[in-house]
Formats: sequence, structure tokens, C-alpha cells
Amino acid sequence: MFKALSTAFSLEIESIKNSYYKLFLITLLPLMSFALIIAIFYGGVAHDMPIAVVDNDKSKLSRQLLFNIDSSSTIKIAHNTNSVAQAMDLVKRGEVYGVLVIPPHFLKDTLLQKQPHVTAMLNTQYILIGKILTAALTSSVMSSAAQVEYVKSLASTQNSNATLNAVVPIGLQITPFFNTYQNYFLFLVSALLPAIWQIFIVIATLVAVGAMFKEGSERLFFSDKYVGSRLIGLILPYTIAYMFLGVLYLFYIYGTLGWHFEGSFAVMILAMFLTTIAYQGIALLFFITGFDYARSLSLGAVYTAPAFAFLGVTFPIFNMNGFALFWRDMLPVSHLVELQISQANYGADIFLELDKLLILLSFWLVFIPVIFVFKKRLKR
Repeated sequence: MFKALSTAFSLEIESIKNSYYKLFLITLLPLMSFALIIAIFYGGVAHDMPIAVVDNDKSKLSRQLLFNIDSSSTIKIAHNTNSVAQAMDLVKRGEVYGVLVIPPHFLKDTLLQKQPHVTAMLNTQYILIGKILTAALTSSVMSSAAQVEYVKSLASTQNSNATLNAVVPIGLQITPFFNTYQNYFLFLVSALLPAIWQIFIVIATLVAVGAMFKEGSERLFFSDKYVGSRLIGLILPYTIAYMFLGVLYLFYIYGTLGWHFEGSFAVMILAMFLTTIAYQGIALLFFITGFDYARSLSLGAVYTAPAFAFLGVTFPIFNMNGFALFWRDMLPVSHLVELQISQANYGADIFLELDKLLILLSFWLVFIPVIFVFKKRLKR
């Protein structure tokens, strides 16, 4: 049995050496994909998002308001236009993300306490950008309004503390947990990298077994009764390669970049190992549905490509419907990322992670029908 495994392992290592495609699939291609994602989100925090402004008042107060908005690190006033039509044309051309309109008589209406309305029109097709701009504009406008009210009240009371309490009677302190600086790199990249990683595991496994059947060398490879051992030997080089890549991205995020990891790296590495084997078993399960190389690759793509949307990172799990939750449970990477979050942020005890580890281990059961069907196919 062990001899069959080691022989299959050696044969596949030789195959990888002689195939630039297989070698590229376990080295440069995933590393290049990781590097691309890291480069895209490396900035971490969105800043200087351009907007257009239509100032119909051009008063000292409107200029002060625009100065406060432009002083925000999030917003950059890129264009001052004379009409809403010109500003909307900039939005349509993709030059700005929104338009801010200051009404006529803004200063006069403010002094007369007529509560003038500053209008913000934002391109919410980009949901995240729309939310960030909404929060930044609201904060800047409310801050400017508070300044105006403070000056008016101070003139009558001559008491700065009493005036401040009148303008802002309730104080609010917001303390963010786990991602103190609200850095998008941390929560997006830490989920995107495993989402890409699992795609490569499935593709590489399907390439390994599919190329063999495509060339017609499967009977030579499975030359004895130890089909299970031969399959393990076949996928073992890819298990080692993708375990290395998984540990590499994990230590890059929580080691090189300095993001604090509260839990145990050993638990995470164990979960990665269980996830790698789980995806290799699922890939083989796709292949035995028809022993068709191209069709199995298509099934693997359909199964793995949308995984990021179901991880519960960008869209909350509690708002997913029944089918979405079912599909999420069928993805090993969703349990891996859940465990990664609980380990990195909360430092959860290993006994609290046993359910996730057991779920990942349960995916290994797919090897039972895989080995059975392989044996049946080879006998035929």
C-alpha cells in the first residue's frame, strides 16, 4: 500500500517537472494572483474620492462648508461647476462619484434659521463608495452646522462650556473593535486570498487526474489494486504545494504586515490541511461524474468561483436566505474563514473550534464514492 502511494507520488512529481502548466499552476500563477489582490487593496483606507460641487450661493459660509468637506481625508472636491447638469455629466463620465449642491441664499437662510438643505447626489452603484461618501459628507456638514450654531450661541451666552453643551447636549464615543483603523485591506484580503486559494486547489487536482485520463495512461498509473493509495499519491504533491501557499499567505497577513493574531497558528494550519484535502476530494468527485476533463473543470469553476460572496465577510450571514446558507455550508472555505476570524480576532479556545474542524473533516467522506467509482471504472 505504502509502495503504491510512494510510486504514484514519484510519478506525479516527474509529471510536474515535465509540465510547465502544472508547475505554473502550483507556483507562479497563485503567487501572481495573491500579489495582484494585495497590490489592489494595499492602500487599505479609501481616501480623496472625487466629487463635484455646485455652489449657488458663493458666500463665506458656503466656502467654509466646502473647505471643511475638502479637508476630510475621504473626500476631494475635484470640480467646481456652474450647474447640476455639468456636474451630472462628470458623474456619467466616471470622473466623480457624487455631486454636492449648495442652494441659493444659503447664508441668508441659515442666519434666519430657515434650515436650508444641502443636496448630495451620490453614485450608489458602487455600494461601498456610496456608504463611505455618505458618512463623510454627513459628518462634515453636521460639523459645519454645529460650528455655526456654536458661534451664534456664544455671542449671546459668552460662556464657551455652556454653549458647547447647548449645541451638543449628548456626546458619543465610538470605539471600533478588531479593525481599529477600519482598514479594508485586513478584512477583504484576508478573505479574498483563501477564496482564490481554494480555486487553484480544485483546478490543480482536476488537471492532475484529468490529464492522465485524457492521455489514456490511467490503467498504467493504477496498475495494482491499491487505487486509494495511488489517488493519495497523485494528489499529495499538490497538497504539499497548496499547504505551503496557504501558510505563506497566513503568515504574510498576520506576520509580515503586523496585524495581531490573537489565537493559535497551529489550529489554523490544521484547518488549512483539512480544507485542502476536502477540496481535493470534491474535485475528484466532480471528475467521477462523467470522467470528462472539460466538464469537471467547468463544475469546479461554478462551485469555487462565487465562494467569496458566501463567506459572510462582505454580506452578513444573518441576511442570507436558505439557499445561500446551504451553499455556504457546502463550501469548506467558508468554515475555514469563519475559524480564521475567530482565531485572529477573538483568540477562541480550540474546544470552541471543534465543530468547524469536524465539519471540514466530514468533507473527506467524499473519498468513499470517489475510490469506489474509480475502481469500478478501471475494472470496466
